[in-house]
Amino acid sequence: MQISTIVKFPLIALLVFVLCGCAKDKCRKTVFTKVYTPKIMAMKDYLATLKSEAPRTIQTTGKIYVKDNYIFVSDPNEGIHIIDNNHPAAPENIAFLKVMGNVDMAIKGNILYADSYSNLMVFDIRNPRQISAVRQISDAIPYSVDVNGMVLGWSPDAKHDSIVVGYTSRDTSYTIDCPKSDLLPVCFDNASFSLAYNNISSTGKGGSMARFAIVNNYLYTANWIRLKSYDITDPANPVFKNVQNISTTIETLFPYGPYLFIGSPSAMHIYDLTHPDVPVQRSTVTHFRACDPVVVADNKAYVTIRSGTNCGGNINQLQVFDVSNVDNPVKLSTVEMKNPSGLGIDKGKLFICEGTYGLRFLDASDINHITTTKLLEGVDTYDVIPFENQHRLLVSAKDGIYQYDYQNMSSPKLLSKIAVQRH
Repeated sequence: MQISTIVKFPLIALLVFVLCGCAKDKCRKTVFTKVYTPKIMAMKDYLATLKSEAPRTIQTTGKIYVKDNYIFVSDPNEGIHIIDNNHPAAPENIAFLKVMGNVDMAIKGNILYADSYSNLMVFDIRNPRQISAVRQISDAIPYSVDVNGMVLGWSPDAKHDSIVVGYTSRDTSYTIDCPKSDLLPVCFDNASFSLAYNNISSTGKGGSMARFAIVNNYLYTANWIRLKSYDITDPANPVFKNVQNISTTIETLFPYGPYLFIGSPSAMHIYDLTHPDVPVQRSTVTHFRACDPVVVADNKAYVTIRSGTNCGGNINQLQVFDVSNVDNPVKLSTVEMKNPSGLGIDKGKLFICEGTYGLRFLDASDINHITTTKLLEGVDTYDVIPFENQHRLLVSAKDGIYQYDYQNMSSPKLLSKIAVQRH
């Protein structure tokens, strides 16, 4: 592969190429780094992997989604676990849908939409134990990355006959001229390269971290700074309708009534879906730079902002806004948090994931006096979905998928846990 081909690849924030070992100045410096070599799979072989398999243990928890009595759990970049939840005290892992490069998902009727690298995959889930692929839409969403921040799913050839599905790496060192700044070069080996990119979602229900949203007959997907809309009147055949640039990176999508609430590193955006193929921005609420998922209920938007992420910032708060007038949201209250991320709301009962600090249960019946009823420590939480009218909470945590009975908010009861089993 030629370097010129790589330079054209999207999402590259910074690439500095050097010829290893060449220099002539007096000041020299030895640089220790890794060289990454792409693992390449033929496109036909990649498409053949998109299929239903026997259930397997969860290795890493990601986005969660519920539909009817089933739970769908993304195992990032690997696929989706299908859990039969007819008996919440004893959920059954019944199948695994292999979807390489998967992060997000959404469901309408018997159709599941899932990202696979930059592709939007359409699956028939009428038989959850034997799901079948229906359609592939190329270049619909962002590329995914591995744990090292290396971009997956791009094609190294002009004909798109193959796809990058992983990387091998080796340590190396080389000598260079002393840089004039603190910017260090990266050494490449033939088709190897490094990308300065950091990793940063009737219908079912997703969590607050979702980047897929379904509103009536439209599917919306977040593509970095782009909001894409698809007409899914015929669920099995999504039709691309429009793409719009948002002023900043899109982190999360949350539908509420005829509006779409968009979380970004520096603001909450509200878009009007009166014309669903071309959403119209109604307002923006800015805040200190930090990640901010949002959920909405009873004309109130609940936003968490946190530090210690790729979004920057050092604020850890819950902020609540009155959005009854979407053109002029009004902040109602601010509550200090430890490190909040995903959240959910159910009739004044609020649930906030505090990462390594645990899971927070709050009484939000009085917006001006939101209080913690229980901070459940010892669990590293990511996102939640309350089951409406059931007093039951689904939690995606680092070590597994939990369900709690929260009828008593001061003493939530653990119903079940599906543990992560890393190989």
